[in-house]
Amino acid sequence: MTAEQPRNGEGKNVAQRRVTYHVRYATTPPIVVSLGEGERRDAAREIGRLCRDPGAPEPARRRSERAFHIVADGQAPIARVTTEQPLGSRVSGRAGVYRVEDPYGAPLARITLRRRPLLRFARTQWTVEPVNGPALRGYRGRLLWWAVWWPIGLPLSVVWGITSLLGEGDGGFGAPRRVIWRDPSGRARLVFRGVADEYRVLGDDWDPRLVTALVGLHQSFDPSEGGGALGWYEQ
Repeated sequence: MTAEQPRNGEGKNVAQRRVTYHVRYATTPPIVVSLGEGERRDAAREIGRLCRDPGAPEPARRRSERAFHIVADGQAPIARVTTEQPLGSRVSGRAGVYRVEDPYGAPLARITLRRRPLLRFARTQWTVEPVNGPALRGYRGRLLWWAVWWPIGLPLSVVWGITSLLGEGDGGFGAPRRVIWRDPSGRARLVFRGVADEYRVLGDDWDPRLVTALVGLHQSFDPSEGGGALGWYEQ
């Protein structure tokens, strides 16, 4: 492998292999697949299906709670995500904490979601703390695009929303969605590209079960177009 120059603010000059993950919503339950750099899309490998736990709380009652497992090839689950602490209100600022475990209950990671506080200029924050490896932190949207979206994109989004209700719009104008998870040194380790609806893993030391769990959790809160307005978990 050769060193790659930083691109789009995604990382520093460091040798890294890129693997891309995305969700296929055409099937029920949805499937997370991965694709190596330079491979054709029809060569994507199935990592696991996102399946809500049968005994999970009703999403309409406590929408921040999550309980789902990842099943590979119709076999036993390879990982499970559960809620350690539900999200508080935007006023309280309490973060939501989610556990990722292997099939035997051994911890793989903790994922923390802290939403943007009410009436404050801040970004939604995602933190991943693997059992093995450095903690990673990412923020929804880049500051530059938020600075553009607030004065321009937000009014356009409101207008498009109104025209959509009247049957004359085409879906609206969304807020920035990109998330770049970085380690303590500032090196990018995982990039969610909202326009492409894909997760680009940088490096070789990611556990595919953890990536799939993060993809499923993130998509349940910030769904891509194929996941519906409320995301796959709420369906």
